[in-house]
Amino acid sequence: LPGAVFMAVRNGKIAVHQAVGFQDKAARTPMKPDSIFEIASMTKPIVSTAILMLSEQGKLLISDPLSKHLPEFANMKVLVEKIATGEKSEFVLEPVRREITIQDLLRHTSGLTYGLFDKSRVESMYKDANLLSEDQTLEQQVSKLATMPLKHQPGTVWDYSLSVDVLARVVEVITGKTLDIALNEMIFVPLKMNDTGFWVPSTKLS
Repeated sequence: LPGAVFMAVRNGKIAVHQAVGFQDKAARTPMKPDSIFEIASMTKPIVSTAILMLSEQGKLLISDPLSKHLPEFANMKVLVEKIATGEKSEFVLEPVRREITIQDLLRHTSGLTYGLFDKSRVESMYKDANLLSEDQTLEQQVSKLATMPLKHQPGTVWDYSLSVDVLARVVEVITGKTLDIALNEMIFVPLKMNDTGFWVPSTKLS
């Protein structure tokens, strides 16, 4: 690690808060206690918290089928490999045995995948569709995802996936706000998470 910031808190009091190493090793910029970090997939528990808050407010049920909030996910199909004679495999689409639920999305058992971690046919389709492109809105990404087959039957396999991206879109649909605004109003402002967001303001780039 080029550098890190750590803190130990006991009984509500800060025992130690220290920065070590470099924020930019090449430029020899020292790490600072208020250095801002990319938290990447830690966005997932934040989005999941927003979903649970919406559940507490009675705006959704964890048992809801996803299609109740995103109708494009009704009638999904699963891509299944069949081994035919002569050891040639063929792929067929099978209907889902049950719909994806909000709970499936929260626990990564939705049947979706990521498009990054193996060479399955569905992963290849994700890559061909450029599903992870940053040059699209969340709505566009999730709408495209709904046209893809599932890798697994919902509820049957744990597969780290784009499930939470879909939950993020559910947050947008229910709140009527883009994800950044919804999370800011629901979580970041009330908890005084003043430096958490989807971009760094120019005044804090240092």
